[in-house]
Amino acid sequence: MQKKIIKIDQLMKNKISNYIVLIIIGFLNLHAYSQQIPYLKKNEKATQLMINEKPFLMIAGEVHNSSASTVEYMTPLFPKLKAMNLNSVFVTMAWEQFEPEEGQFDYTLVDAIIEQARANNLKVCLLWFASWKNGESSYAPLWVKKDTKRFFRVRTKEGKEIETLSPFCEATKKADAKVFAQLMKHIKTVDKDQTVILMQPQNEVGMFQQIDYNEIALELYEESVPEQLMAYLKKNRNHLNAYVYDAWSKYNFRKKGSWKEVFGDTPESRAFFTTWQYATYINFVAKSGREQYNLPMMVNAWIVQKPEDLPGVYPNGGPVSRVMDIWKAAAPDIDIQSPDIYLPNFKEIVAMYHRDDNPLLVPESKAVVGRAYYAFGEHDAICFSPFGIEDAADNFVFTKSYEVLNEVEHLIKQYQGTGKMRAVLKEDNEKSKEITMGDYKLKVIYEKPNEQSFAIIIQADEHNFIVIGMNLTIFFSSVKKNTIGYIGQVYEGRYEDQKWITTRMMNGDETYHNSRLRVFGRTFQTEEDIIKVTKKEGEPDAYSPATKQSIVTPGIYKVITYER
Repeated sequence: MQKKIIKIDQLMKNKISNYIVLIIIGFLNLHAYSQQIPYLKKNEKATQLMINEKPFLMIAGEVHNSSASTVEYMTPLFPKLKAMNLNSVFVTMAWEQFEPEEGQFDYTLVDAIIEQARANNLKVCLLWFASWKNGESSYAPLWVKKDTKRFFRVRTKEGKEIETLSPFCEATKKADAKVFAQLMKHIKTVDKDQTVILMQPQNEVGMFQQIDYNEIALELYEESVPEQLMAYLKKNRNHLNAYVYDAWSKYNFRKKGSWKEVFGDTPESRAFFTTWQYATYINFVAKSGREQYNLPMMVNAWIVQKPEDLPGVYPNGGPVSRVMDIWKAAAPDIDIQSPDIYLPNFKEIVAMYHRDDNPLLVPESKAVVGRAYYAFGEHDAICFSPFGIEDAADNFVFTKSYEVLNEVEHLIKQYQGTGKMRAVLKEDNEKSKEITMGDYKLKVIYEKPNEQSFAIIIQADEHNFIVIGMNLTIFFSSVKKNTIGYIGQVYEGRYEDQKWITTRMMNGDETYHNSRLRVFGRTFQTEEDIIKVTKKEGEPDAYSPATKQSIVTPGIYKVITYER
């Protein structure tokens, strides 16, 4: 009898042990699920970057090309970036440093980047500077540069080899893909917290001529347009970019034939051919990496500087807006095509890149913070990132404006794709802008012509608006017939842990008796005195920055409207 009891006890212990094991396995599986790989997801009409199943807004900056070239140089940089209110950073990883000798990999820098970013609670987009960077090949290893027979170069019309690696070289493509796959495999191994959330294979690719005059390239140019491209063109004929559509239409939308037969022997035809080659090359590299670790992939463009510029004046073959459709057909493993924007017509350029099949991501720009607000508010952007971001460390307006973006990040993510969020941004000599939201027409007047003027505007419900910006006046009126819209109440405030806190109610002089919203922004008398703000009283501009010493950064306002 005693033996039987012992056996029963042992069986119970075994069952309990099995239950514990199952619970542990379940917990580990749950943890693994919560730490799954970042990915892109369509929410409403917007595409969002998902990290641990939550949308992530990249309030970012890109460091200078050599800033992560040594551990010593990068170590003090990351705390500075965090202090600037960034939540993510674009950082370079060069082929020549990762694989200094063929088959020999140095993980020092990539490990340091991940470690420093994690220590400062920053996410990373890693920029793979390999076969090309800015239309050149200066970041390729010496063992690649020296072997011109194996890794051949782009040729000019005169037959001269230049320093740019040819996109038609299979050996270069395979070597690049092999090392990129090794990089991705290593990131998967060491990055358990999803610090690296995005990858960019190559940088501003293309060649400064209309075609590569290598024999291989010229022979391929005489062959048929790939069926993969023709199928895409036929399927998307009514939605193609005008540049591609017009070139194809001149030859009666031919459904097959050589590049010359389908598009003519024209600069456009040679550009499409060259673009196809760069895009398929980079897609091969990206796919090799994704097979090891399936992070989202993006590419960036040295954009067309002038409408009349021919391919080759800018790097021919890169994802400029003219040839986005060629890239879409050629590179299915590239998720996003992105513009690097240093030109003044920011609003026009982002509109070209924001498409239903291409979410907006700005990896390089001037450090003009109003652009960030416009990209996030008007185009549901995944990211805004000025280049050389460490140079803006002393830019008080930029840093405080990024701080406000962090305050309202939850709102931006909530309203992306809903159609209830808009943005305005003064460019050049613009004085005003009218937009319609629900039953209201908003007339925005840009104030202070020599200062930035911008805002994100959210319609939280029918009569409730949230405005985040600076240096604006907004009038509200009803678009309904025989109805007048009024401002009922205006509150200025802030968000703390996503909760609204009113700092003052604005009426009387501050709104001209509720006739308009006056978006003054948060005013600081000096950079040092950022808490105590002395405001003047008794004059119409009582709460606007009234002295040359004062500094304005974005403020947050709630507007309650009504109709009768």
